[in-house]
Amino acid sequence: MAAFEWPLSKLEIINSALAQTGDNLVVAVDDGSVEWTACSPAYERALAAATEAHPWAWVTAFRTLQPAANAPVDPRYDTAYNLPPDLVHLILVRLNDRKCIWDLQDGQMVVNARGGPPPPNPPGVPYPVMIKGIFSTKSDPVNGTPTVVLALERFVMSGIYRGIKKDNAEAGRMFSEAMQILEAAKSRHDMQKPKRALFVSRLRRARWTRRPDWPIPTGGDNGPWGL
Repeated sequence: MAAFEWPLSKLEIINSALAQTGDNLVVAVDDGSVEWTACSPAYERALAAATEAHPWAWVTAFRTLQPAANAPVDPRYDTAYNLPPDLVHLILVRLNDRKCIWDLQDGQMVVNARGGPPPPNPPGVPYPVMIKGIFSTKSDPVNGTPTVVLALERFVMSGIYRGIKKDNAEAGRMFSEAMQILEAAKSRHDMQKPKRALFVSRLRRARWTRRPDWPIPTGGDNGPWGL
């Protein structure tokens, strides 16, 4: 059964971009060629930006954090946690498997994990803290989607036009096209997630109650009030 070429590595994405701009292909990674010198940084910066731009399924993960040796400077919090070095974007924090109030200060995450504020005396044992975030070590595009890879290809083509061909106008057009494709990739990716009920404001509820001739708001399963 025929199938499209998938997945694609960094070298394959770069060579796909070079083929479309009519330039020489790269023989091997870090081969010292002009093409690799221009394309590799463009690819890496684009991959980093695309990774941070959205909570893609393949770049997000849960991590359990251990308390840091120091106490928070802010007295409103009782425990500090060092963030993982590969954390790109923090999405949520759970304390003892529940949502909690937290903040980022001095490169650390601070939480009331011991029963504060103020910090208890004597100090108690902190509850487990788990975070969900976007991590750079999970950003390999072989785990991505075809539309994300298409956006990366256009970002590399932008780098080719800017770095090799010195055509800033075309480079800008390719960059804009890449951004549009990336936005489409977000929508396509999120279609795979469970559908959420439609939000119905209190104002709309009140208006419908006073005016029963208004259409009843329904959720994704056609239940009343998004339920």
